[in-house]
Amino acid sequence: MKKRKGGKTAKKKKEADTVKEKVARMLEIPEEVVSDRPKVTTVGRKEVFIENYRGIIEFTSKIVKINSNYGIITITGKNMRIREITNEDIIITGDIDNIDYVV
Repeated sequence: MKKRKGGKTAKKKKEADTVKEKVARMLEIPEEVVSDRPKVTTVGRKEVFIENYRGIIEFTSKIVKINSNYGIITITGKNMRIREITNEDIIITGDIDNIDYVV
């Protein structure tokens, strides 16, 4: 029973996301505006811009771990620093070597 119940919950969430996406398309609103998925944009290997993040898990000059609704985003490199941070966005700069997504 528990397994089945969990399946229904996941299905309902997926249906709800589909409704959000349909409404966004009908109103010609970009999907990322209504979505809670993180959007990661890189500029070369020097800057990462993350939208829709939930918090910072770890921050050093060599690693930054960011929590999102869809898992953890890990950025590794050297001379890492936070250039800008708001409730919705974070900009990380440095010599970026790698970006990993862990669900």
